[in-house]
Amino acid sequence: MERLIVVLLFAVSAVGIYVLTSSLLSALFIGLLVGLVAVGTVAVL
Repeated sequence: MERLIVVLLFAVSAVGIYVLTSSLLSALFIGLLVGLVAVGTVAVL
């Protein structure tokens, strides 16, 4: 269940940044950042 949450957060943030900036590299970077924060949050829970 936690993995699903992390994947969804990564996908939504990456797609959102890509739509806003049209830059694949920054979309992946922001997506990874959000994914890392989500993994840390889930680990704390």
